[in-house]
Amino acid sequence: MKTILKRYLLTISAVALILGACKRDDDYVVSTPSPFISNLDLRKLHKGGDVTLTKDLTGQATVVAGQVTSDHSGKNLPEGLLFIQNSRKVSATIDSIRGIAINIGAAAANYVPGDSVHINIEGGILRRERGILQITGVPASNVQKVASGVNVIMTPVSAVTMLAKPENFEGLFGVVYNSNFEPNIGVERIEGVKVFNEGSGDMQMNVSSTASFKNEFLPYSANVQGIIIPSASTGIPQIWPRVKADFVATSIVVDPNVPLGPNPAIITGYLADPEGSDANHEYIQLMATQDLDFRQKPFALVTTNNAGASTPTGPPVNGWATGGLRTYKFNITRGTVAKGQFFYVGGYKLIAGANSTDISRANWVVSKLYSNVDGDDGIGDKTTNLLANSGNAAGMAIFATTNVDAATVPSDVVFFAGTGNAFASGFGYAICDNDYYKRFNGTSFQPFYRQGNNTGKIGANPEPYQFSFLGGVYNATTKTWTTRRVHKTVAVSKSAALAVIQEVEGATRVTN
Repeated sequence: MKTILKRYLLTISAVALILGACKRDDDYVVSTPSPFISNLDLRKLHKGGDVTLTKDLTGQATVVAGQVTSDHSGKNLPEGLLFIQNSRKVSATIDSIRGIAINIGAAAANYVPGDSVHINIEGGILRRERGILQITGVPASNVQKVASGVNVIMTPVSAVTMLAKPENFEGLFGVVYNSNFEPNIGVERIEGVKVFNEGSGDMQMNVSSTASFKNEFLPYSANVQGIIIPSASTGIPQIWPRVKADFVATSIVVDPNVPLGPNPAIITGYLADPEGSDANHEYIQLMATQDLDFRQKPFALVTTNNAGASTPTGPPVNGWATGGLRTYKFNITRGTVAKGQFFYVGGYKLIAGANSTDISRANWVVSKLYSNVDGDDGIGDKTTNLLANSGNAAGMAIFATTNVDAATVPSDVVFFAGTGNAFASGFGYAICDNDYYKRFNGTSFQPFYRQGNNTGKIGANPEPYQFSFLGGVYNATTKTWTTRRVHKTVAVSKSAALAVIQEVEGATRVTN
């Protein structure tokens, strides 16, 4: 009897719990769809033809909000277009900063960068006109300024990233650092469509005939900021400076009659083991010991990885020009660098691998996706591991020429990691006179690494997520190392700033 009673009571309790869990109609939370739509979602609506923006299409959203990036005072932007972009990312982990143009006619000139606006776009038409994705049919009265003086997000842009996904950059306020032009100095003006290279590929700058600053002379290099707008005729994305201040010359004038010293460029550090894949994320840091113009006097940087599986096998018969998976060459033919300043060669302009801080504002003379393309002049196959993490001998050399063969003497050379596969049967990697290597030991000629007493390593096996910096002091007058380089490391997180690798205590210095 007690057992039956217990079962009865348990059944009643269970039913009570179930009924208690059921919600009445008036228990449900009534929610209202957001009236705002992001530029990211707005751009997704355009599939090629005109799109009328209705609530059904936008998920009940009627307003796009953002920060104004256009400045019509310089008269170099398409008339009537108000350019805005997100004031923040949709998510911290999503690449979601996007721009959009709103055609509101002459009133577009009433707004300036840093204005924050809300724009009612209901009934407007999303279309591509004059090559530009824009919203038309929106009266100026639909724009409400809600703030001013907002800090405008500026997105670093490079050819290798923009040309891969141009739709992500259209309408954004971007900056291209170290834009290297090929001008007729003292004659050519910036007006027109100018092609430049920022180390990773060719890009275009557009300065119209109406621009108030069109008569500025075109320098060898400049930092250029502005709105990314596709060409109306070709669709190629171009950067349009808004005002004169958006175009800042950065090149230095180098006297071509000044001869190069024995070590015009030196190796100061490298990132060999970034977090995640090494492919296209490794780089080398260098420093000029005198003013350099790579148009006048081209250089080359060559890396070597002698892992057991690297081909061709056997002695490096052609030294730094061996190629295959043993050596990889970067020609440096553009840009200038001042004495005592850092410059960079490598893959993406990121400090610590994928999704890390963009450091394109540093002086990148070459940014090349070495995992996707072969080395210059046929020296080097595509590789996912430019700089070895351990094992046999690995290193790099900078040459004051692009003509590199087995006997070419580098400006500087650094070896790290192991010792094997570097010298055999009289063949090896040419060294120069620096703080670790000497071409002569007394009267004995020893031109290769691992030959004679040229056995030292400046670096060490790379540590994961660590930048290797080779602290030392080079006297530019005597052309000698007054303080020998010593390998040290500094941790580089995904969010690390450029200063972490350039201003670290003990970094290489050039004196005199």
